[in-house]
Amino acid sequence: MSDVLGLILTIILEVIVFGLFNYYTFKLSQKNAVKRIWAGVIFLLLSPLIFFGTLFFVLIFDEGGWGAGILTVVFTGLYIINGVFVLLSSIRLYFVKN
Repeated sequence: MSDVLGLILTIILEVIVFGLFNYYTFKLSQKNAVKRIWAGVIFLLLSPLIFFGTLFFVLIFDEGGWGAGILTVVFTGLYIINGVFVLLSSIRLYFVKN
């Protein structure tokens, strides 16, 4: 398998996993602020797992390491920003209910 194909597959896999996590986060915690707080915390706690998983998977295809590092930082940053967004939406949900 070529390096470009491996990186494209990694990007597609990351987008699918990110989409599924978001879908289930907001589906399972629609009107419940406590569940959404836990979902945001879980997103933030999963960030190191996403970091190392992406890094080691991309290092298979990218021997230089620059592409792996950039891709890893971008996707981990997205997960962290999404976790903060979920926490902020849960705070808004909490204050709207009370």
